[in-house]
Amino acid sequence: MSTHTPRDELARSFSPLVAVVASQDAEEICQKNHIPSFADFLKPFGNLIEGRVSPRDWQGIPIAVDNFSVRFRHVDKLGEPNHQAVMGVVDDHVRARKAPEMHEIRTQADVNDEYLDVSLDERMPWYADFRKLVMSLRGISEHETFDHPVAVFIAISSSNPDPIGTITQLYNPNIPSFTIDRPFVDPNILRYYVVLHDPNTTSDDQAKATFDKVQKSLGLHCHLLRINSKPRSNTTTSLLDDDVVPNEPDADPMIRELWQQTFAESAMIESRLQTHANNLTSTAASESGLSTHTRSSSVSSNLSNNTGLQSLSNTQPPFPSPSPLELSNVSLESSTSVDHIATPDIMQGENATSSSNVQYGRYLTADDVTSCKAMVREFVVQSLVPFMERNIQHWNEQVASARRGLTGRLFGASRRLFGSSSRTHSSQSLQTIPATGPNVPAGVNQVVVYPYTAPEAQMRKLADFAFMIRDYKFAHTIYDTVRRDYATDKAFKYHAGTQEMIGICLLMMNQPMRSKVDVDRNFELAVQQYLARCRSPFQATRTTIIYYELLKMHRMWKEVPTALVRMTGEDSDLRSALFLEQAAHCFLRAPRPMVRKYGFHVVMAAHRYGKALQRQHAFRCYKLASLIFEDRLWSVAKSHIQFALGRQAFHLGLLEEAATYFANVLADDKQTPQQQAAHIREFMFIYRQYTSQAGIDPLKESMPNLGLPVINDQCVQVTLSNEQSHTENQDEWMTMERQLVEENIAKGFFSGSKKALALQQHDDNRVVCAVGEPAIVHIELHNPLQVPIELNDIVLGCVHRESMKPSKESRDAKAEAYEAMIEGTPVPDSNEMFDFGDFHLQKISNLTLEPLEKRQINLALVPQKEGSILIKGIHYTLNNLVHTFRPIIKRGKRLNDTLEHRLSVAYGLDHTLDLLVTSPMPLLDLAFHGVPESILSGQVVQTVLEINNKGNKGLTALRLKSSHPSFICIGNPEDMDKEIYAGQVSGNETLAIDNKLYDPSVMSVPLPNEENGKGVVHSGKTTLVPLWIRGDRIGKHTFKFLFSYQSEEDNPAIAHRVLRYTVNLQVLPSLKINAFTRPSAATPQEYILGIEVENLQAAEFHLTQLNAASRVWTVVPLSIQMQSREDVKAKTYIPMRQTTFAYYKICKLQESEHDPSKLTITKLSFGDAEIPFDTVPLKSFALNSRTLWRQSTIQTQHSHQNETEEPSLYHLGDLDLTLYWDIPSMKRHGQHYIIGISLANLSDNAPPPPPARPSLSLALPIDTKA
Repeated sequence: MSTHTPRDELARSFSPLVAVVASQDAEEICQKNHIPSFADFLKPFGNLIEGRVSPRDWQGIPIAVDNFSVRFRHVDKLGEPNHQAVMGVVDDHVRARKAPEMHEIRTQADVNDEYLDVSLDERMPWYADFRKLVMSLRGISEHETFDHPVAVFIAISSSNPDPIGTITQLYNPNIPSFTIDRPFVDPNILRYYVVLHDPNTTSDDQAKATFDKVQKSLGLHCHLLRINSKPRSNTTTSLLDDDVVPNEPDADPMIRELWQQTFAESAMIESRLQTHANNLTSTAASESGLSTHTRSSSVSSNLSNNTGLQSLSNTQPPFPSPSPLELSNVSLESSTSVDHIATPDIMQGENATSSSNVQYGRYLTADDVTSCKAMVREFVVQSLVPFMERNIQHWNEQVASARRGLTGRLFGASRRLFGSSSRTHSSQSLQTIPATGPNVPAGVNQVVVYPYTAPEAQMRKLADFAFMIRDYKFAHTIYDTVRRDYATDKAFKYHAGTQEMIGICLLMMNQPMRSKVDVDRNFELAVQQYLARCRSPFQATRTTIIYYELLKMHRMWKEVPTALVRMTGEDSDLRSALFLEQAAHCFLRAPRPMVRKYGFHVVMAAHRYGKALQRQHAFRCYKLASLIFEDRLWSVAKSHIQFALGRQAFHLGLLEEAATYFANVLADDKQTPQQQAAHIREFMFIYRQYTSQAGIDPLKESMPNLGLPVINDQCVQVTLSNEQSHTENQDEWMTMERQLVEENIAKGFFSGSKKALALQQHDDNRVVCAVGEPAIVHIELHNPLQVPIELNDIVLGCVHRESMKPSKESRDAKAEAYEAMIEGTPVPDSNEMFDFGDFHLQKISNLTLEPLEKRQINLALVPQKEGSILIKGIHYTLNNLVHTFRPIIKRGKRLNDTLEHRLSVAYGLDHTLDLLVTSPMPLLDLAFHGVPESILSGQVVQTVLEINNKGNKGLTALRLKSSHPSFICIGNPEDMDKEIYAGQVSGNETLAIDNKLYDPSVMSVPLPNEENGKGVVHSGKTTLVPLWIRGDRIGKHTFKFLFSYQSEEDNPAIAHRVLRYTVNLQVLPSLKINAFTRPSAATPQEYILGIEVENLQAAEFHLTQLNAASRVWTVVPLSIQMQSREDVKAKTYIPMRQTTFAYYKICKLQESEHDPSKLTITKLSFGDAEIPFDTVPLKSFALNSRTLWRQSTIQTQHSHQNETEEPSLYHLGDLDLTLYWDIPSMKRHGQHYIIGISLANLSDNAPPPPPARPSLSLALPIDTKA
């Protein structure tokens, strides 16, 4: 790679051009060294002039240049090649370059020193080739003089019999030649004469005589060059014979390297140019019939017989046929750069072999090479640079100064005011000439040029000469001056060229930049005019490349993408791709890397590479882009990239990768149904080809990461055959299980080692399954597409291990995805069950998922051996062709224990898919009978709980935890069908209660008693238990019942088993009750209670009884005459949508009538019989409601509680009311509670409150319609 800076490379690209012409005998001297021509012989010595060169600027001040160079080119190769043919060569070079190891960029953190320390040329060498070709392979153009020869080398041999005559024939400016054929090329150039002396063929005296004759006749610009000084035999070799002649010494390796790589590249480029040009010519001929339109190149030598590059340039098809590969507007020539360009693979073999065997410079010695270098330096320092300095001084004094003075300004003003159309076209103004050459835009027959004698042309040449000697400031001034003339004359190509050079000069000068905006505007205008006005995309491409390199040199990374994107039009896909890729990487080198913009531009580059059929580069860019989008939620972008990667991989023959990428887009639900069907069809086609080529069975080997159907791992659930499927509210269930375990430990249901085992069993959260018990795996399959898909041979993937402890190993889904299809033997008397040794598995042979369908499948697993069974995933086959294994890995709870957990997203292990298989156990199966869909608020209904033991051992210690404890009550089997509202006890009741809070949500379920008094349900037996439900709150409710039970025989593996069960119920409004109290004005320690009851139903309600529960208070009616049936009925029968109101008096019980340690139940019956309180379930409903209210009160008033006192269930002054009702027409019964009427803060030792103290006034919407 080159070590030159971008400024040096650009200066070398615009260095002075020297034409070379040589006689036949001089060419033969070079050919003895296998060097085709004298021009080729000189090229390596012009790339870098040894020592410092100090040209003088327009003021005579020396400019020190350490890397001055000149370009030598054969006089017959000054023209432009066919741009379309050149683009074929560019395409070959880009295709030949293999990408180095990619640096993966996902986030800003990946843009590290490892990435930034590698230059863009090393990361993308194909772009470096493209840049070198465009910058070095140019031809003569009318709007600039950088490719016009500044001097000409004329070489003859010292053995030439007529040196002066030969020189005259080689180059005579007085005879029309290529210099005069184009009116914009100045023929008055420096002529430098070289006499080549081969000491093995001519004596030194003869050589000296020939040189003296030339010097005497033609002046001092002459040089005698001695080469081929190495002694040799009389046998010589021709140019075409690349074999080393016997007994001839090989070339010095250091000398041979001067030409070896350059010649290999030049030969390859010219060969490919000729091939592509011939193809274009034949294509044009076939399209236009027998007649073809050709133009003769205006750059030609009257002495040249060359049929190579120049002759190829002469044919211009009138209507070139575009192809996906072409860059129809970029012009390239043979490279003269010392930096090497990749040779396409299709040409590397022959050229590389022949080039390595050719002995370039075999007869040259080190002194010969030194003499050549000295000659070139002498030519530059003593002839070329002084010649350019004289011309700069002359044109500055004669042309530029005059145009900068008053006369010039007045003349320019008159042209702007009156226009230039009135001027006559002469040798001093614009001329119109026929448009010739291979790259003339279609439909253009004439072109307007300035002849070389015109002041505008001389001004441009003055600026170009100043630029070539590195006087950028003066060149900028002249460019800016002549730019106005070009704009006035509407010479758009000339104007675009000066805009380009103004921007280049501003960036090349070693001084601070005045304005980035001005520089960018100059380049933008140049590109726009080249494209729109001149229809010359090649010049626009060169301008963009130069601007990009200079911006990189100034590290202006943020400005680069805008400049490059300007040249990404539809006319050239390859050029656009190259520029877009460069722009993408520039976003990463900005002060703050812009990763998303990088990804976006890499995708666009990949798309354009694909259109240019550069599939390897398209594949590479899409792969880089996929890294950016893989962790983002941009599903459409990810699907596009994956689909494109699949296409490119398929065309590259990477069938396995193509199948993988297509599999990633199968679940894309953003596409149309037709496109989705096409995705599936293409995937099936590619996968069938891949498996056939790889020789694998597609029904056994797994295709990983198949996107269809969609499975949510977190929703996968395992239940036993007796359980419902509960995929929601898992945290609530786990909390209930923990509370139930702790309550069972506190109540003594677990003792000894069972305590720790129960807690560990809960923490592990594993499904416990006994040998022979079927477990059901619930998996929801979702077809996200709008087309149906078919699944075949669906079966679980499981693994058994001997240990009963949960697995702590982390799982790798990527590795597991390659598991092959498992083979099992059918289980007798079963169509879907298969035996796999340690377990039996259910297999679903066929399943069709309709468009957008979600379906839950239930797969059975029957353990056959104790230990553990891990459910790893699910096997299935898509559309009877593609088998895949879908690993299922559930996350555990979010970890939040440590600071590290809280600062990151970390999850614990989940063991719900890791089954614990034990010895035979009881298996609880439940059924609720008689549960209505809806009940009224306060209504009590009896249901039946059916308890079945489907296990192989007896079931005992059945405990229940409910999510709605105030709604349910469990009774004894003997209470079945009991009339709970039947009158049994008359008068008030006094109950001795444990005045402590308890957990009403946990209760024991009575079981049939054994002789030892222990309740047991034996294997295969059933028992029925009554369960009452009361509508405590209005709304839709889901009751969660969590049952815990144990085996009658001790099992060391587990402490208990649990069963989850849910029941849905809706509670409708019935009565709306408002209650209030106020102190009685008549008697101290008495209160007035008012109760308003509103009927919200369309049926008549009958209030049957009012109970008051308190330790010190009783209730008597005030507004109801209990002896009058009519008054009682009027006050207690409530028609539909009506309201009744009644007053009661709350009195303090006499000390002789009550025991404050007991609860007194005062009953006011409005019917024939009194409803007892101390019965199941009425007492349980009342105490549970009281307990829940007290717990809620304590939580809201916790800060006011005395922490040393244990909360009690009833305070001394508390009063609870129960209002019983029935609906005779509907045979419905129920009750409402008014809880928490606190009339005074009484205690056992405190005196009663004073009479004047106001009591609490209540208006309680208890058990209303809300």
